[in-house]
Amino acid sequence: MPRRPTWALSLFGFGLGVLAIVSGGGLPTATGQPKPLVVPPSPQAPVLTSAANLGAKPGATVELALPGTNLADPTAVLLSCPGKVTVVEDKKPDPAKLKVKVELPADVPVGLHTLRVATRAGVSNFRPFVVDDLPDVPETETNRTKDTAQPVPAPCVVTGRTDAEASDFFRVKVAAGQRLTFEVLARRIGSPLDPIVVLHDALTKRELIDLYADDTPGLQSDCRLTHTFKDAGEIIVEVRDTTYRGGADFFYRLRIGDFPGATTAFPLAVQRGLAAKVGFAGPGTDDIPAVAVKAPADPAVAAVNVAPKRAAGVSGWPVPVQLTDEPQIVEQEPNNEIAKANKLPVPGGVSAKFGEKGDVDHFAIPGKKGQKLVIAALTYEVNAPTEVLIRVLDAKGAEVARSNPAAVPTRLEFTPGADGEYVIACEHLNYLYGPNEVYHLSVHPTAPDFEITLALDRYEAPAGGGTAVAVANVARLNGYAGPVELSIAGDANLGGSVTVPAGQTQAFVPLLVKAGAKPGAYPFRVKGTVTVEGKSVVRFATLTDVVKTNLGGISNPPQELLNGCVAAVVEKPAFTLKLTADPPAVEKGKAGKLLVEATREKEADGDLAIAPLFVPPNITPAVKPIAKGQTKGEVGLTVAPAAAAGPAEVVLRATTKIGGKDYAVTPPPIVIDVIEPKKVEPKKEEPKKDKK
Repeated sequence: MPRRPTWALSLFGFGLGVLAIVSGGGLPTATGQPKPLVVPPSPQAPVLTSAANLGAKPGATVELALPGTNLADPTAVLLSCPGKVTVVEDKKPDPAKLKVKVELPADVPVGLHTLRVATRAGVSNFRPFVVDDLPDVPETETNRTKDTAQPVPAPCVVTGRTDAEASDFFRVKVAAGQRLTFEVLARRIGSPLDPIVVLHDALTKRELIDLYADDTPGLQSDCRLTHTFKDAGEIIVEVRDTTYRGGADFFYRLRIGDFPGATTAFPLAVQRGLAAKVGFAGPGTDDIPAVAVKAPADPAVAAVNVAPKRAAGVSGWPVPVQLTDEPQIVEQEPNNEIAKANKLPVPGGVSAKFGEKGDVDHFAIPGKKGQKLVIAALTYEVNAPTEVLIRVLDAKGAEVARSNPAAVPTRLEFTPGADGEYVIACEHLNYLYGPNEVYHLSVHPTAPDFEITLALDRYEAPAGGGTAVAVANVARLNGYAGPVELSIAGDANLGGSVTVPAGQTQAFVPLLVKAGAKPGAYPFRVKGTVTVEGKSVVRFATLTDVVKTNLGGISNPPQELLNGCVAAVVEKPAFTLKLTADPPAVEKGKAGKLLVEATREKEADGDLAIAPLFVPPNITPAVKPIAKGQTKGEVGLTVAPAAAAGPAEVVLRATTKIGGKDYAVTPPPIVIDVIEPKKVEPKKEEPKKDKK
């Protein structure tokens, strides 16, 4: 059977794949998706357009020029890793370019991080910021042929980009017996480049047969090549896109050196709050020492990164370790027979590998009659290339369930027909084996659950004011159909909450800023809480599609980026809106309205266009702009008889032009109470009087 392509996983959605570990189980069946909720960022917010290689070495200080728009009046530059960032004062401030100085501590972790800019008007999208312990060598523009190949040392990391219909060439000296790894970071750091690396003999200019790499397993279409050179001499390293694409955003980092390359961590998952030794899987990882990991107990943290490193050497590119609330084990061989099956707790998970030809892994689990179990294998979701077939065997060895080989991801639901021990048999669909062929297997009883998806990751509001955070979908899973409480979790200057009633799948969470909060950037998450059988279940909203877009459409974006939002505390805007429901409660089948009162500064005296961002089903708004110079308006609301009774959020957005530029303001949601029609008591007829 052929391997499933990367796009197959992308179409399913990485967020659901992670859920099998992060939320303690497999992939429950979700309810139908609502229409997409599209919420554009505010037009006055800054935008970073840099596709350049942004980064630095641990312990280094660098100056960076950040191109973009609306970069005037910066208040903060936010790094997702430890470090200090200061704005470099410019005699002539340029709203299209911002100069900053970045100072990194010596112990900052190697890997992909992010950078944002906050101004007095908003906060920007994030851009990749790479920390690397290799010496940085910028690419020259004269390396487009083998004859003009750019000399570079080993070790180093070349920061470059490809042009269309062209290759980049680099000349490297090698010693007899020297081992070097050539690795291109592109897709993993947000570039659209699909790289290939080819080695050539510098003397003859001929390609060295078999010394090339393309789509190395586990690297999301990036490539890595490791080779030990028999003789001393010079080689030429060619880097290009597989289809010769290129342009300003086709950036890459070519790492050259004797550093280890890992496909994944192993074990692939550890339990939250516990300490563990984490090794590595992949070709040439046998001599890489394990790394001590103390797993954070924070339920919002989905994974931690570990970097492979040999003694006194430079780091290989880090790989993620999944975090879970369930007990975890590591496969113990031999377990190729049912009688030697590893005992796996339920709920629980195991990290395993197909190490030898014909390897079949067996895991024994307890089964309870009528208790449905979800059994799931994660591979592509954790950047492993493995294809797994899962079979469930009863006490006599008869097959009672198996996974669908064509389904992505690999999972099945199984309900034991009797109490007793069952055995899960895992084998490779393509009969492959080796250091890359690892997987994570989890088993857990199905339970009511939910997940939350956000539509946007950046917002702005003045101190003492607020705005509305867009929740694109609340998916209730495995039979849960009740309300979901959403709240803002993060900096003490931020707050706000809302309850999404049963049956409603989209909402806005009020984001309120405390009075006195200083201008700047404030990270936050959206936390969801429900009560199931008297117990609190907590999940954090994810931004998978937003992160994929910011990282060039990457298939499996870094999990540590999937729930991070940022609010910019800004100056009082040039105009604000105050909304009042009139009346506060509206009967089904009748009409109400929202009174809109605008506060304007002189520069915001033009027409204010009012648009509904969110109105619950069966409530129809009638919107009119507030004319130039006016401060009051109204929005009519017609509540259909089929509207759901209870609190109903309405979110409006106002836009105008100031100095020829677009500005927008989104106040916190206004809540109206939809009530049942009042019963009209029939008039009592007076008794007729007898005629005399």
